[in-house]
Amino acid sequence: MSLATDSMALAGRDLENDIQAFHLVRYASSVDGFLATAKNSGTHWLRFMASHAIAHRLCLPSPETSSGPGSDDFIGHPKHARVHPTAPRIGSSHNIPSRLITVAAEVGMLDLPPTVVLVRDPREALASYYVKWAETYELGTFSEFLRRPAPGKKKIDDVWWFVRFFNRWGALAAALPDRVLVLKHEELKADPGAGVRRFWAHFGVRLDSDDVAAAVAVSSKAAVAARLDPAYGEAIVPSEAKRAVVWSDEDRAWLSALLRGHLRHDFGYLGH
Repeated sequence: MSLATDSMALAGRDLENDIQAFHLVRYASSVDGFLATAKNSGTHWLRFMASHAIAHRLCLPSPETSSGPGSDDFIGHPKHARVHPTAPRIGSSHNIPSRLITVAAEVGMLDLPPTVVLVRDPREALASYYVKWAETYELGTFSEFLRRPAPGKKKIDDVWWFVRFFNRWGALAAALPDRVLVLKHEELKADPGAGVRRFWAHFGVRLDSDDVAAAVAVSSKAAVAARLDPAYGEAIVPSEAKRAVVWSDEDRAWLSALLRGHLRHDFGYLGH
């Protein structure tokens, strides 16, 4: 498909999203803030670490699991009830906000709770998504997955989903720089403690060194894997054998060209 054809197909999906995606407004009064995460960017990992930090800060029980219902006492879907009355409640989702929310925010008509957006290099996130779901969703070869036509199927988070997530959240972050904090997976991986400290600081919580240490203590893949909910039914931490994806030069060039053609907000991943 041509760039123009892809853009037209995406415009239709964007219009549908603009009419329906008011998650941030619907749940604003139910939470103290939001966490919006790009798929396969470390959602459960960040939630697990941040939950341990706030549990230590407030002398509350830490989450029983790193996935499933036992993981969301502090950070989870905003429709779930608040578990600890004395603790902040952060609503977590993969929501892609309507552009109308950004427009309203830009003109001062909307006051959203503080929000952290977790992103990852979309090329790495797509590879991670593929190895996790290739068999379940019958995604074909990696090359075929990367070349799925716009606008993308609703149940499959291909490159077009990432384009829409980055563009919508990039626009909202630009409109509300004091309310929307963009946190990168790569920065979190390099220094988990500093990332968790920034996360909670955005919601007005100052962590001390012991709180940060509680987060770092569960920051490894092994720690997250050891506490997965066996009933959850999702491999949050895939085996080492499944993590490797072989990129061809053609695949890299194809994806880079597509992203450069459609991303208006790349969070610095594509370089300039």
